[in-house]
Amino acid sequence: MTMFRNLKLLLWKNFILKKPKTLVTVLEILMPLLFSAIVMYLHFGSLPRNRPPVNYCAIDITSLPEFFIQYPLKNRFQLVCIPSKSETLKSITESVEKTFGVEFEG
Repeated sequence: MTMFRNLKLLLWKNFILKKPKTLVTVLEILMPLLFSAIVMYLHFGSLPRNRPPVNYCAIDITSLPEFFIQYPLKNRFQLVCIPSKSETLKSITESVEKTFGVEFEG
């Protein structure tokens, strides 16, 4: 019973303190409601759109990209990678080195 009495006194005290500042009190109530409404509007207004699938052209990986051919560099290309004990990585590195004539240090 004392808990409800304390709650009642606390609410009354809060009402008395807020009474002279009615504009501030109204803004304290309306601003969160306004921001919540804006967020909800943006959320429901940005529903995902169905788009048709996109098919990209195949890329030939047997030769260097045209960018490297159009603007040749002074030096040969170097393949730089992180050393690893993986056999798969070693075989890929050797394959790239043979295919593209890349200098490999490691």
